[in-house]
Amino acid sequence: MRADDRRLRLTIELADALTGVSLWSERFDRPVEDLFALQDSLTESVINILAGCFGAIATVGRNAIRRKLPSNLRAYDYFLLGVEQHNTFSRAGNKEAIRLLSRALELEPTLARAWTELAYAYSIEACNGFGADHLGAIERWRMAVENALRLDPADSGAQMCMADLMGCIGDFDAAQRAQQRAFECGPNHADTLALLAGSKALVAGDPAEAMPLIERAMRLNPLTPHWYFGMQGRILFVVGRYREAVAALRRSTTDSPNVLMFLALAHAAAGEDAEAARYAARLEVEFPDFSVERFITGYPVTNPDAVRAIREAAKLVPIR
Repeated sequence: MRADDRRLRLTIELADALTGVSLWSERFDRPVEDLFALQDSLTESVINILAGCFGAIATVGRNAIRRKLPSNLRAYDYFLLGVEQHNTFSRAGNKEAIRLLSRALELEPTLARAWTELAYAYSIEACNGFGADHLGAIERWRMAVENALRLDPADSGAQMCMADLMGCIGDFDAAQRAQQRAFECGPNHADTLALLAGSKALVAGDPAEAMPLIERAMRLNPLTPHWYFGMQGRILFVVGRYREAVAALRRSTTDSPNVLMFLALAHAAAGEDAEAARYAARLEVEFPDFSVERFITGYPVTNPDAVRAIREAAKLVPIR
């Protein structure tokens, strides 16, 4: 650390303790105004960069796992690979995530984070219509998230997953209680804040509260996984900032039918009919079973402002 009267520079390096090889390094250069606030800000940023699902430590771990023979994989190895797969938000990736995470839990049934990620994988299956058994996916979602919370009630990610499940089954009071509990458990956890932002915009709560949450998540985690941009794009769409929504959604994954739908809707709402039709055509070809109403029911989208915005834009573009 170096400092003078005006600026503070902090250089951090993550190294392999056995070999001394540098695995990750970052330099933070900030003005010295409120030293304690600066200290908190740097601490939060470093924790999220190192410890997030796609943080430096998890990335190093996944790279090491890929050099192992399948017979040597352990429960946590399967967990890390499963998280990577379900964050592709693709049909094939999500199916593989369920397989990997289920294998992790066969080896270690008390691995709470694996239950949380499996619950998210089932929620993605339900929300995107990736399987024929929609109700079955919701029931598996419930089972997995209840197991996660039984093992670790303070898991902010599991609390957020429960909030969306409660919205899906129509218990909005329970959804908001779970949102609040998630925030209490992870007020500086970037992934939790990003999920909470999306939930407030689409499921339960005030969409106006969502933007500060997603912006804070992005400040806390400069690595910014692509799904943060998907959440940001949805929020921007709901609050009527359509061109900004398009810019954010294009930085997300377009292997997800949800992202394709929001791209089509945002372009349509912005009066960009040709682009809207292009994404609508992709959606129809790549995900023929997907529909706007199925997304609203399955995500679930229960916030009145969000439901209205989606349905109004859907009238402007040929999406079923």
